[in-house]
Amino acid sequence: MPAYQELVKKYTKRRKDTLVDSVTAGLSYADNVAVQLGLMEDSALVDTVFSAAPFAIIAVTEQMKVIMGRKTGKAGFGDAVQRMLKTGAAMSVGALASAVAGPAAAIPAAVGTRALLNKYKSKSMLNLRVNERTVRLRALRERRQGAVSPDLRPALPAGITYMDGQTEIR
Repeated sequence: MPAYQELVKKYTKRRKDTLVDSVTAGLSYADNVAVQLGLMEDSALVDTVFSAAPFAIIAVTEQMKVIMGRKTGKAGFGDAVQRMLKTGAAMSVGALASAVAGPAAAIPAAVGTRALLNKYKSKSMLNLRVNERTVRLRALRERRQGAVSPDLRPALPAGITYMDGQTEIR
């Protein structure tokens, strides 16, 4: 079971990923805002680049963690998929907000959605960890209280018998 400081270090690193993902999802709508304000011309290439940028950044950062040995390939792939799903959901909500309330509403909607998804995941993972530890503590308590029946004890070699929780050699 990891120590408290190890968990703090692990989740502090994840907050950096969340910030990077939120910023890139928000920047994917910055081109729409810039076009609406007349700061930039509308271009299909710019739309494609800004829409694909968050997913490319996620793929590159997760692959770098695998290459540097901080994650296994399987863990890196799973984390990349989760981050991409959250980013895709945030971008979808941002697109909906942009259609309903204008491009200026897309950025806060995308970043807010991502933050809500992270908060939900964090609370659900905490709940899962608490439940698993509760089950483990119950099992340890039952074992300590001698919940094991004498019939389930392992067989001892010839000449050794059980006596009140101690072994006796004859």
